[in-house]
Amino acid sequence: MMILHNMFARTFLVVAAVMAFETCPAYGILVDRIVATVNGDVITLSELEDWAQPFFRKYINQEMSKEEIETTRQEILSQVLPELIDERLAREEIKKLGIKVGEREIERALDQICEDNHITREQLSEKLAYEGHTLEKYKKELKQQIERAELINAQVSAKIVITDEQVNEYLKEHPINNSSNEPLYIIEHIGVAFEQNNPESREEARIRIEEAHNALKEGKVFEEVAIQYSDFPSGKDGGYLGAFTLNEMALSVKQAVIDLKPGDFSDIIDTQMGWQIFSLKEIVQSGQTELSSAQIKEVRKKLYQNQTNARFEEWLSELRSKSIINILL
Repeated sequence: MMILHNMFARTFLVVAAVMAFETCPAYGILVDRIVATVNGDVITLSELEDWAQPFFRKYINQEMSKEEIETTRQEILSQVLPELIDERLAREEIKKLGIKVGEREIERALDQICEDNHITREQLSEKLAYEGHTLEKYKKELKQQIERAELINAQVSAKIVITDEQVNEYLKEHPINNSSNEPLYIIEHIGVAFEQNNPESREEARIRIEEAHNALKEGKVFEEVAIQYSDFPSGKDGGYLGAFTLNEMALSVKQAVIDLKPGDFSDIIDTQMGWQIFSLKEIVQSGQTELSSAQIKEVRKKLYQNQTNARFEEWLSELRSKSIINILL
């Protein structure tokens, strides 16, 4: 049977769901078993199977024979187990570093997901229910994802610097064809989040975003104001949001920037993520041959991500070598 090569490409946002031991209802005998230990911490078969569920659904179907199903199932479990071990190692490091994620950060991430996908919370809940998930379980997974991202930033990302020489070298090897049919809108934003259904939090955030808006009216540089006032992740990068065609923009963003001229900023906008101010930095016209600053920034971002992936894999490898790992599958 064909081996499932490259099924499990590494990502930063790996999540795990822990299941309790199942018991035999008649005798109370444990039917679960240990498949690995990581520095004395146990990984059970039920945990591994729960982690592997998305791959079971993808690669196993009713048309397969029992033998094919069992063979595929074992292949999936054997390839998923190293990922679960890495996740367990990461959880240990998260605990050691005292990384904690609050409800406000989880809610902000949910709002971002809804805005990016142009759906409401209700529609997200319906989609999750259709896939056999609940919103509460999804929020737990988001919490783990955010914690993992902060671990990566602490151990890897903060130590990476992309130089102009690296960007130029990449552009020589990967020239950008800037001849798209639609213009690209380069957008920046400032955001101040607030807790949903909390009038006091909403008002505090409103005061802060008004201070930022007044600073812009006084002529202060948008990037500097974003660094000072924005509590969105993009704030530390001067509020850079990205390069989008009109069709790629979320509705709230499109409405805010469609009538702006390059260099202008919007009024204060009430969005699901919080109060926001958007700025149209520049427009890259169709067929333009010279690279814009935003496109160069995208290249820098890609190189940063590639180096982060590589460095994180090296860090994990070193962590594995220092750990006591027993595989019993």
